[in-house]
Amino acid sequence: MSTVRVTFEPGGQRKQVPRGTLISEAAAIANIDLATPCGGKGQCGQCQVLVKSGEANDPTDAELEHLSSDQLRRGRRLACQTRLMGDTVVEIIPQVAPIVEKSLGPQMARWVPLEPAVRQELVQLSEPVLDDQRSDLRRLADAVADKYPQLTATPSVLRNLPTAVRAEDQRVAAVIHDNQLIAIYPHREAPRCLGAAVDIGTSTMALYLIDLQDGEQLSSAARANSQAQYGLDVVSRIDYANTHAAGLAQLRRKVLGDINELIAEAVDKVSADQQEIYEVTIVGNTCMHHLFLGLEPRYLAEAPYVPVATEPLNLTAGEAGLDINPEANVFCLPCIAGFVGADTVGVIAATEMTHRQQPVLAIDLGTNGEIALWTGESLLVASCAAGPAFEGSEIQQGMRAAPGAIDHVFIRDGDIEITTIANQPATGICGSGLLDAVAVLLELGVIDNSGRFIDDEVPSELSAAVADRLEGEKNLRRIILTDECRNGQVPVALTQRDVREFQLAKGAVRAGIDILLDYAGLSADDLSEVLIAGAFGNYMRAGSALRVGLLPNIPEDRVKGVGNAAGAGAGLALISQTERSYACQVAEAAQHIELFRRPEFQNMFAEQMLFP
Repeated sequence: MSTVRVTFEPGGQRKQVPRGTLISEAAAIANIDLATPCGGKGQCGQCQVLVKSGEANDPTDAELEHLSSDQLRRGRRLACQTRLMGDTVVEIIPQVAPIVEKSLGPQMARWVPLEPAVRQELVQLSEPVLDDQRSDLRRLADAVADKYPQLTATPSVLRNLPTAVRAEDQRVAAVIHDNQLIAIYPHREAPRCLGAAVDIGTSTMALYLIDLQDGEQLSSAARANSQAQYGLDVVSRIDYANTHAAGLAQLRRKVLGDINELIAEAVDKVSADQQEIYEVTIVGNTCMHHLFLGLEPRYLAEAPYVPVATEPLNLTAGEAGLDINPEANVFCLPCIAGFVGADTVGVIAATEMTHRQQPVLAIDLGTNGEIALWTGESLLVASCAAGPAFEGSEIQQGMRAAPGAIDHVFIRDGDIEITTIANQPATGICGSGLLDAVAVLLELGVIDNSGRFIDDEVPSELSAAVADRLEGEKNLRRIILTDECRNGQVPVALTQRDVREFQLAKGAVRAGIDILLDYAGLSADDLSEVLIAGAFGNYMRAGSALRVGLLPNIPEDRVKGVGNAAGAGAGLALISQTERSYACQVAEAAQHIELFRRPEFQNMFAEQMLFP
């Protein structure tokens, strides 16, 4: 097999790869993060690179759709479509980094009993004498027998035991998890006893460093999930794991690398040591849970969508591959079903939904929309494939929440105005901006309830300023949101196709909500609150969500953003065994409703694609 040499700029990485290798595959071999949000199918057009010299295949249909003739002439290509046919120099086009801060919201601020599963105990051992020749471990076990009646230890910890107990007159600091001694120090050398709560989101990962001795959050860190290199949604990543020989291992390395970087960043902020972390709690959707553990995800995407395991799991940090104390405990909160994961369990537990007297609905909006309904007596959960529109993908000028993204759209003095993240010049539109834009277009009468743009005859009541923003015909109709240019080429606009993509996402979520309400025999009026989890919930305008029909018709003040409630659920499980037990009870009690098995789903989905 002939090979070719590819050189990546900037950086100058060089690799020999088989002739015909895709640029995206060569980038992965060179350990270069190059996101292919659609999983390399050529659908999103976001993996653009510049072929500066060399030979490549002719542009594909996907490239002809996403790139202009001038861009192609200058060497702009899609990495997932371009094959290396000779020695080639490829320039990676830098992408604007998304804003990945994840607020825990108010849930972690509520009082819970401080009872972590891992504790540091200060212990005075009895002095060994000829008449009492109990082992060091036995004397330690007897000293803590009231709390830990069957203390055990691994050989790696026992190697430190004799030195620790004799360094300071038999006074030691023992770190213990569930009757297991996981670290031992002389009393005066006792380090901090820290824990970390991790939310493995499909798009964004967040970690919260917490002092297990007082329950205080010390620092946090967040970053984009680098698995996006293999697809923006979980189905694309499952497909990658299934179709590549080392796919699962590659995906697991990515998630472990991300978590270890977050750990290093979080401890550095407070001058701590990674060895001082003795427990980590993990939440994530079922696919992220499986990829973190290296479990086969294949059957999550095949009916009847069976996970390998949904039960709560404990493993050591060494087994997990985390760069903390190797004897530390890693606790994975339970999942519920194939597409309802531990992140939903975290949201339910953190918000204490099932402790309420009145019905309450919780929604985590993303590529996979997860919905939980507490009826006042029972807990129903469901998931729906909302698609990536809420993440800014599959939208012509969509982008993640990054500086320059249009985050809000509103009407002022008869015209359309926008705000952008960090007040930077507009370069695209993110999920909250898309929601606002559609609501504004409905309010102005620019689109009708079917989602279709008005034709060439502009209604007389539409202001001249807004009318001037409309251009194109029929399916090419669009509205200019800002005159600022994107990459110096075109203004940011919303197209007819963008509205259709939004309708697909909105229709799936709303149909799921309505089916759960109908199954429970409830109406929207019965809901005491609707809780929106995640960053989208913090940025989303409730009025816009109600205007487009994403949410049932309820008073606006009943809609509340709850921040990263999934991460808060992991944090609460870290500092309180009561909260951990509650989360496990939530997962056990939840009744999963498979939406696609409901005969009314397709009709409801089609109906809810329309706007009110």
